[in-house]
Amino acid sequence: MKLNLRSVDLNLLPVFHAIMEAGQLSRAAEQLGMSQPAISAALQRLRHTLGDELFVRTRQGMLPTPRARELHQHLAPQLASLRDVLDPRNRFDPATSQRHFRLLSTDYFEMVLLPPLLQRIRQHAPDVMLEVAPVGDNMADTLHKAHADLAVDAFVPEDSRLRRHVLLEENLVVVARRGHPQFRGRCSKRRFLEAEHVVLPERHRRLPLDLVLNAPGWQRRTGARVTQFASMLAVTARSDMIATVPERLARHYAHGLQLQILPFPVAIPPVPIYALWPDAQNGDPAHRWLRQQLAASLDTEPVP
Repeated sequence: MKLNLRSVDLNLLPVFHAIMEAGQLSRAAEQLGMSQPAISAALQRLRHTLGDELFVRTRQGMLPTPRARELHQHLAPQLASLRDVLDPRNRFDPATSQRHFRLLSTDYFEMVLLPPLLQRIRQHAPDVMLEVAPVGDNMADTLHKAHADLAVDAFVPEDSRLRRHVLLEENLVVVARRGHPQFRGRCSKRRFLEAEHVVLPERHRRLPLDLVLNAPGWQRRTGARVTQFASMLAVTARSDMIATVPERLARHYAHGLQLQILPFPVAIPPVPIYALWPDAQNGDPAHRWLRQQLAASLDTEPVP
């Protein structure tokens, strides 16, 4: 027999969500502007209604039961969507909005894609602010919990809660300093493997480049491992190390850093760069506007 929604006090659902997010009754009560006895009473009513303990008190806080985790996975995006529909502030006007968007990405985005995006946004929304934070292994959860609006990355987590769109495709090229004794306009496989490389940290997922470098006979010599593309370019400009980087990045900075741009020794597929966002944000007018500005700034297909 299906549960009769009329028997459920829907006001209890934001309480449940707040406890899940805060991990403590006192913090949840503070977020909701409730007293701790009131939120404890609400939790007791939820337990009775749903027939589950939902949370177990531990030294670390309120530990959710498996049933609570399952409920939260389904309810969180629905509550976010409901807030978006009911909130009158969602009648978004770029010209007057002071919206603060938070994006997750790497310094590739900051160095190549962010400048034209900011230029376009400033033309239409002078008071909108963009904040860029590093992509982490918990990208999907960060987006799903609305701690960020959008991610731009080559790595796509397998998560059905996220929507994705290919913003652009990047070719990979080799960069070396001008006047490098071993590289003059071309890069053979032998020279590529003999040189020392400056590389980024390995990530859990693989790109087309990794398929080549993991093949027999393609083991490159790592001379330095750095955290950012900017550091890769700086090291290659001041040493005999070489690096494999996205072509757009190389073309933006090769002249200023006196770098050669060399074709990769063999043909490799381009790398897709994705925009990713939580399904709960898909219908938000401000969020949709941001996605449209990002695509327009790159002169690519519109993001849905």
